[in-house]
Amino acid sequence: QHLAADCGMALAFVLVSGELDRLRRCSAPDCRRAFIDLSRNRSRRYCDSRTCGNRLHVAAYRARRRESEEATPGG
Repeated sequence: QHLAADCGMALAFVLVSGELDRLRRCSAPDCRRAFIDLSRNRSRRYCDSRTCGNRLHVAAYRARRRESEEATPGG
């Protein structure tokens, strides 16, 4: 009950302060979490950069690496 009350108060604060644009949804296609972007320049994209963000960055790196290996003759 205490956690629910804290979350409700935090959400109410975001709404009342006019910072509704800080309420976002994770950009990872397989994640449905919502979060509040508290970064200074409002650029946060993932609910957790260590899980969702890192997983997508690693997948993109591996895809680029595969493409470069396929483009290399004799590779």
